[in-house]
Amino acid sequence: MGRKKLASQFAWVSAGRLIGALIQAVTMLLLARDLGPYEFGLFSAVFGTIIVFQSALDLGIATMVVKERAADPQSPVIHSALRVADHSSFALAAVIAFPLAALGTFLDPFFMLLLPLSVWAAAERHSETWLSVPLADGDARINTQNLLIRRTAAALLYLGAVFAGIHAAVAFSAAMALTALISLIVIRKVVSSRLTPPLSALGLREIVRISWPFWMNSLGTQARNLDTLLVSAFAGPTQAGFYAATSRATGPLRIFSTSMAAVLLPASAGKERKHLRKLFKLVWAMGAFCGLLYGTLMLLVPAVVHLFLGDAYRGAVLPLQIVLAGLVFAALSSLFNSILQGAGLQYFVAKTSVITTGACLILVSIGSLFLGAIGAAFALSFSFVLQSAILASRVSKFARRPPARHRLSAPTGM
Repeated sequence: MGRKKLASQFAWVSAGRLIGALIQAVTMLLLARDLGPYEFGLFSAVFGTIIVFQSALDLGIATMVVKERAADPQSPVIHSALRVADHSSFALAAVIAFPLAALGTFLDPFFMLLLPLSVWAAAERHSETWLSVPLADGDARINTQNLLIRRTAAALLYLGAVFAGIHAAVAFSAAMALTALISLIVIRKVVSSRLTPPLSALGLREIVRISWPFWMNSLGTQARNLDTLLVSAFAGPTQAGFYAATSRATGPLRIFSTSMAAVLLPASAGKERKHLRKLFKLVWAMGAFCGLLYGTLMLLVPAVVHLFLGDAYRGAVLPLQIVLAGLVFAALSSLFNSILQGAGLQYFVAKTSVITTGACLILVSIGSLFLGAIGAAFALSFSFVLQSAILASRVSKFARRPPARHRLSAPTGM
């Protein structure tokens, strides 16, 4: 992928993700105000747990398809992997719906209001997996258009439902579910025309054997979303609401780094050491940009929280500032992950992700027990620092002496 093509891909992906994340962030902030800290804490605990379930049943297929398609568009792995994703989507919906129904029946009726999120989770993960094909082909416009239309429609449906007097939790959940389903139908039709049926098909076991390092990295990364559940368990739903407002508000701020990471993976797949060195320079440039951006925003936090969330969320100010400081290292981690995965070090990336996420969840539990949302924010930021340090050391070693090339089935980069 040439420099101009890489820049074009980054522009499309980052612009789309940024605008889409801003739309969702505004919707989330409105939801936080409508629900209040206590109910928003419960909602965020569920929402974060659902994201973990999405990664658990994704099997790493979305990332694997990007790499396989970029390296060999005719690879039989692609078609077989998409077929596995079709089946796993039904399992995902069931795995989320049954616990929510049980919690709503025996613990708190509020959880019943979130049942449509099971449909949203399955449909969104399904469509994102299929969207890996055009992204690997260098066509980021489809991804961008789909994201923006889906997020805008969900926001408008939510506002309309709340205005009509529907409970905010039901309004949000139903809006997300409906837009995700429509998106899935359209995406499958568009992407199917790009696929050529393979001469041979791979079974589930073979797909998992190839995809599991991507799966472990994705699961390890997304397991951090259990943090709000842990804060709720150790410090109560109100502190979880402060912490959740922090994590949801900072989501759009990671868009530039995650967008660049999405582009760097196919750009680094199968490339020589000389080409990868150029990509490393982009990492440090993006890190410097994020440092300047987040440092500036830390000064504006008190005014922003008061303006958008009101005095009820005053307890979210310091946690938000702490997390902003840690996001610089989160950005570096995302970029290092993609380059190392593209270079064949997906096993090392997966192991690092699991270790640092485990440390994060343990420290969040301890921090929230003693300091509530503030302690949890310190723990989250420290986990980002730890992960970026480990990955940076591997990048440095890779730059000095490139590892031997291995097949995907071999444990590379351990």
